Amino acid sequence: MSILPVTLWGLDPLLHVPIQLMIFQVKALVPVPDYEGMYSHLTHPVRMIEIMGVIQSVNRATKYISYTVDDGTGAIRCIMWIPDRFQMVQETGSIAWLQTFSLGEVVKVTGQPTAFRDVIQIDFQPGCIGTVQKMDLLQKSFEDPNAETLFRLRVLNQERDVYTKPLELPEFILQEVKNKNKEPVASTTLLDRLRAWVLGRKEFDILEMLNDPVNKEIAEEVADIKGQAMRPTMNCVKLLLAEGLLEYSNEATMEFRVVESRQEGVRAPYGGSELIILDDD
Repeated sequence: MSILPVTLWGLDPLLHVPIQLMIFQVKALVPVPDYEGMYSHLTHPVRMIEIMGVIQSVNRATKYISYTVDDGTGAIRCIMWIPDRFQMVQETGSIAWLQTFSLGEVVKVTGQPTAFRDVIQIDFQPGCIGTVQKMDLLQKSFEDPNAETLFRLRVLNQERDVYTKPLELPEFILQEVKNKNKEPVASTTLLDRLRAWVLGRKEFDILEMLNDPVNKEIAEEVADIKGQAMRPTMNCVKLLLAEGLLEYSNEATMEFRVVESRQEGVRAPYGGSELIILDDD
């Protein structure tokens, strides 16, 4: 399974929401070449993730607060960057979204996977970390002892029902992508095709040339307009006339005769017999 082309990332709903993962899955994310900060999980692009685990360590620096979070499948460093105006504040406990969480607390972190010294970590903004709490009948909050288990079950269900299944795009989008990825047909390609086509004939008229399915298809691709095969075809006919390969047998009705080639040993492609060439010597 391969990741979607970059041009289709926006059609994947998982790109626009944090996907819930266990830490061992976060560490297995695959960087997308040439797109810094973008990763893939199976066939889906990943920009934001959500994990849950127990805080193992806390480090308060000037510009950030660093947590090491462990969920039993692995441990990962989570970095909360402090806005410039609060970097000199030593005690941030009074600021709700800058409070420092303690060792042993179960927290949920939503952030962006990044790489630091080839080790994946999670960068998150203030307010994107919090303890998992539950309200009782008396409207008192307490830590939910089942939170980690429920989170793991949600991840497993998502992995089975969503993450492992590639995005199914409508047929008209797939066809449009296929057309865009096709190599553009150059006028020289059409000229080569028509040159080979006339070498297999002695006489023909312009309608016979235009009604050939391959000639028509290539000419329309050159014109980039359906039903507009005449103009690029006639441009090529003028070149073939200039080369001396063609001459008019009736200019009014656009009938042509093929002039014998002077290249010895040439076999006419697309039908016709081998051309017998007389040597000038």
